[in-house]
Amino acid sequence: MTGSNEVLGGATLVAALQLGERQVHGPLAVFPLRLHEDAGGPGYVTLREAIAAEQAVITEVSEGGSVPELRVVNKGDARILVLDGEELRGAKQNRVLNTTILIGKHSSLVVPVSCTEQGRWSYATPQFAESEVVADRQVRYAMKHSVNASLVAGAGHRSDQGRVWSEVGALHERHGTASPTSAMRDAYQTRKADLDTILAAFPLQDGQQGMLVLHGARVVGMDLVSRAPQYAELHDKLLRSYAFEALVRDGKPGDRAVADAFLERIADLSGRRYKSPGLGWDVRYEGGGVLGSALTYRGHAVHAAFFDVGGVRSGSDDGGTGGGTRQTPSLRPDWRIADARERARRRQAR
Repeated sequence: MTGSNEVLGGATLVAALQLGERQVHGPLAVFPLRLHEDAGGPGYVTLREAIAAEQAVITEVSEGGSVPELRVVNKGDARILVLDGEELRGAKQNRVLNTTILIGKHSSLVVPVSCTEQGRWSYATPQFAESEVVADRQVRYAMKHSVNASLVAGAGHRSDQGRVWSEVGALHERHGTASPTSAMRDAYQTRKADLDTILAAFPLQDGQQGMLVLHGARVVGMDLVSRAPQYAELHDKLLRSYAFEALVRDGKPGDRAVADAFLERIADLSGRRYKSPGLGWDVRYEGGGVLGSALTYRGHAVHAAFFDVGGVRSGSDDGGTGGGTRQTPSLRPDWRIADARERARRRQAR
């Protein structure tokens, strides 16, 4: 997608995307994402696949543990992809990854994490298991925002743990759920039947590699994974992350113009590159009411995630929380996306 020494720009990323037909259920609208063509890139397995195959061993960094760190040992012949916000359960307390990480073959790595279970610090199991949960998108946003600030300050991929705990508490409050250890996963377990109903309305599409999600008349975010088989392993987890708030908020689902306007804003962004804790580079984007990141390896985008923090919406229906009221541009979005793709093509040709 880019040269190995280049920073992946938003226009290049957008130029590679193809939006599928809109899927709708209640206030949610989901546009399946695909890449226009297979540009190659590294092979890898997901966390779920690696744990199921006993390829990954995930533990505290020591017997005493350290809240912001875990150790991952990859015993296998395949790289392992772990997404930002993907939760691990067990050991001394449940954690989520602060950033997307690609873990090399036959390697051991200490990874940056945040706690999503404030009320426990004692061993439940010696090792971590896969939680089947990606953090609620507002928890993911809180982490991404604070990690961005930490990187700019030269402090690495650290999150604001207090803010993460606050968002987990707000999640329980919104849904009327409770947990003896303030565990985020308990909210998901309590609302599982309701979430499963939503999942059934957004089936995985052939070749799908991501999703762009609207709640009411505004975008809440998007995720893209470079390999369709691995995205298939992540589809339900990512959808739950975005769908959770639709259980407690209404709105009329947005249309393609809102989705295209969001992509146009991504196309206007330039990234800032930081070394990933694992393989490759962590590219961070911020501006125009958008906050995002992309993990790149040998010039290929492995995973990208973007959140709308500016509140672009149509009409007067917010359909979400926070943000401003900037109106959806009236210029046809298709022209703007095509222009972004042409700009990316010209950069690559130079």
